[in-house]
Amino acid sequence: MCQFGAFSGKYPTQWHIGMISVYAGFTMAITVHRLLARTDLGLRLLSRLPEPTASELHPLDQPLTWVASTDLEDPTPFLTAGNIVLTTGRQFADDPGEEAARYVQRLARFGIRAIGFGTDVIRGVPAELIAACERERMPLIDVPYSTPFIAVVRYIADLVTAQEQGRSAWAADAQRTISLAALRDDGLRASIGELARLLERPVALFDARGDLLHATSRPLHVSTDARRLLDRGIPAAITTDEGVMLQTIGRGSQLRGVLAIPGPLDHPAQGVVSGVVALAAMALEQRRSLAEASLALRTGAWQCLRVGNVDLARRLADGALPSDRVIVGILTRVQSPESDFRHNLDVGPTPQPHSLDDILADPMLDGLFTAWDDTRIALVLPSTGPGALATPGAPEAHAFAEHNGIRLGLSSATALTEMRQGVIEAELALARAPRQVGVTRFDEVTDAGFDAVLDNDATRALAQAMLRPVTEYDATHGTALVPALRAWLEHNGAWHPAASRLGIHRHTLRKQIQKVEQLTGRDLSQARARAELTLASDSIHLRN
Repeated sequence: MCQFGAFSGKYPTQWHIGMISVYAGFTMAITVHRLLARTDLGLRLLSRLPEPTASELHPLDQPLTWVASTDLEDPTPFLTAGNIVLTTGRQFADDPGEEAARYVQRLARFGIRAIGFGTDVIRGVPAELIAACERERMPLIDVPYSTPFIAVVRYIADLVTAQEQGRSAWAADAQRTISLAALRDDGLRASIGELARLLERPVALFDARGDLLHATSRPLHVSTDARRLLDRGIPAAITTDEGVMLQTIGRGSQLRGVLAIPGPLDHPAQGVVSGVVALAAMALEQRRSLAEASLALRTGAWQCLRVGNVDLARRLADGALPSDRVIVGILTRVQSPESDFRHNLDVGPTPQPHSLDDILADPMLDGLFTAWDDTRIALVLPSTGPGALATPGAPEAHAFAEHNGIRLGLSSATALTEMRQGVIEAELALARAPRQVGVTRFDEVTDAGFDAVLDNDATRALAQAMLRPVTEYDATHGTALVPALRAWLEHNGAWHPAASRLGIHRHTLRKQIQKVEQLTGRDLSQARARAELTLASDSIHLRN
């Protein structure tokens, strides 16, 4: 069993190890330099050290955490990095030699800041010890016989106490400063700014999607880590490989964001950060509640627009609707049932990442009119100006669709009083949009002609019903009335070209068309009848 400070008279019979946390942003006042400056202790530097450089901290300016007195050959299992070791040299032989070299090397690698040697208690300072300290750049301090080790310990303890009290006072002042900042109109942003100023380091706040909400000073590139932390769905804190501390905001499965700060932090600073996390949780929760209330009003305004009540819609939207001509947008998720992503506006679990609720929170939609359209999201965008999503060919629209995994249909420019036409156009554009992520505009639908409205289940069902007597007759009698009808219609009722294409006589074709008229009950000499069967044939052909 080892014993420390087992000396008589002026040396203590027991020792104490404490530790002050050291972290970037605050200057530690307890150093070897300061210890040597205490003239009443009579301490003197024995080892020659290199000249100070701008690239690294000098050994005399390294922070001290505590003082330990011991004569063990290897005291490192009972020390902490940053300690200064006081010894009488009892562990050394009369001729220390390599023993002194190994001793100093062991302490230096462990992180001991300095060695204090009690001169003439047992012996004088061995020359081998001085040489070993100079090789390892270790400060070796002469502690004269008249200076008890306890005096050195007490001095360091007084400094530790004073510094801890100062840090506690700093933390109290910091909490008050941040609380006052939270009372401003931009309280959350102001609180984050004050925290960064007080810690003298960058701070970043991410929202529930993992998108950057507020940032100060230099950027912290930890958005991927923030999203990964939010994906867990539980409160957690991690430190990245780069030393950035990430703390989730919110409780249980209701995570509202992530706070990121470079570490490490001491306990007072951690207390200040915890206060900011609590403030951020309340602010983000309030922001979510206000957003849901506003969304409910806008959804009511959207329903009014759909039935043509523009005046009531404007009152409900409270200035959120564009004043000039608009573009209507309808968007939905890709690859998942839309109903899986529709959440009740008042109750229910927090939506998972990439849900429609999360899309509504995308910063790209800030300042734009958004509302629920059953299980989809409706947009009313200005047709001109800063509404980048509505600008033809705007890369922002495609980036928005790609980031959120959605299909978006956009109408042509229309007046608010003609919103029903805009909704029809947006829905047609959405129906014609590819099944993968992307943006489709109504102008692209019009370029496709009537094929744009024929390629859907409702039209195909009507077409199949209209042509069913003909298709069933073909199936029963082995005839080819449907191909004959399509060829005849494509040649505008011209008998000879249609018959030539089919490789039959024109009289045979005429009999086939007469049979179609009999089966469908339609007079194909009438333009309307030919148009109906043309659309029906085209719809089935598109499906095939």
